[in-house]
Amino acid sequence: MIDRWNLPSEVRRTAPNALEARVFVPENSVWFPGHFPGEPILPGIAVVHAVYEIIQRDAQSRDTSLHISHLKRIRFTSPVRPGDTLLISITSEVASTEVHYIFKATVGDNAVSSGLVAMAKM
Repeated sequence: MIDRWNLPSEVRRTAPNALEARVFVPENSVWFPGHFPGEPILPGIAVVHAVYEIIQRDAQSRDTSLHISHLKRIRFTSPVRPGDTLLISITSEVASTEVHYIFKATVGDNAVSSGLVAMAKM
């Protein structure tokens, strides 16, 4: 078993307010034991964590520090299994003192999660 989940790779900006990243979910990820025995699926918080990592990488590349203000309308619509590769697409929009990051995660053509991560400057 590996100590750390293999977080987003291939993070790229696809437009001034859009990011995209691939996330490979290794079969021996620490997220799987106990979730669920005999039928492993990636916990939803791991998907949200991947979204957060993508946002943070982009912020750091622009020398900006952000923290999560709140999460909204987070939906998990299909399971993510060991060996899957997520494609996470994120668009951002400024809303008063925060930046709202709207995300959609897919495995192949199948949407697995979506929602909004509100970030504020530190």
